[in-house]
Amino acid sequence: MMVQFYRERDSLLHRLDPRVKIIGTTLGIAAIMLYNDPVVLIPLFFVFLLIGAFLGKISIREQMTLLKPLLPIVIITIAVWPLIYKPRLMGVLFGVSFSMRLLTFALLTFLLLATTSQADLILGFVKLGMPHEYGLTISISLRYIPTLYRLAGTIMDAQKSRGWEVEKGNFITRARKMTAVLIPLLVSSLKTAHELSIALESRSFGASPRRTFIREIRMTKGDYVALALTIGLFLLALYARYGLGLGHISIYPR
Repeated sequence: MMVQFYRERDSLLHRLDPRVKIIGTTLGIAAIMLYNDPVVLIPLFFVFLLIGAFLGKISIREQMTLLKPLLPIVIITIAVWPLIYKPRLMGVLFGVSFSMRLLTFALLTFLLLATTSQADLILGFVKLGMPHEYGLTISISLRYIPTLYRLAGTIMDAQKSRGWEVEKGNFITRARKMTAVLIPLLVSSLKTAHELSIALESRSFGASPRRTFIREIRMTKGDYVALALTIGLFLLALYARYGLGLGHISIYPR
């Protein structure tokens, strides 16, 4: 099932300039990398959950649903660390620590995608200095992922109507049967890419290095306040880690 990340809501996070949210997400991930103590990481995870719920109007249930696919990785991480690190209790501790890091990274990324439309996200990256060609490539990729997903579903339904049964047989047999879907999907994808290249050429894409945008984004006072607050919190995290020595447990004690 395809997951639609963006949630159209009227919230503070939705109204922020995409550049502020991109910088904030980057600094948030960098701040989480500073710590490996679950005593710090677990509360931070719940703080970001509450930020998403109250400032982004993304319910905790919705956020946990987005994180649900990561549950197997979390379980494996917690199970493997005690096997490779002694004493085992410390292994469990580090397993929980790295799991919380992973969940918090994913949560921050999901909040960015859930509160920023695709067009605004790409525009924010371009305004921050990303080449427009890269931004267009990312935008097209994100746009055609659900399109290809629906196309694959259509091809599978058409093949099933002709008696195609992928559920029967062993793994190798089922893999061979999938060629009945993959080949038409590949041909259709190449056709779409060719039509897209013709459309871009017909619009003289790349003829001029100077780009214009249908919608411009401008920083407001609220955006500058949010950006200053985000940078201030990141500097506070740096001071807590290196100035006060909080939130870090040595994996290889001397």
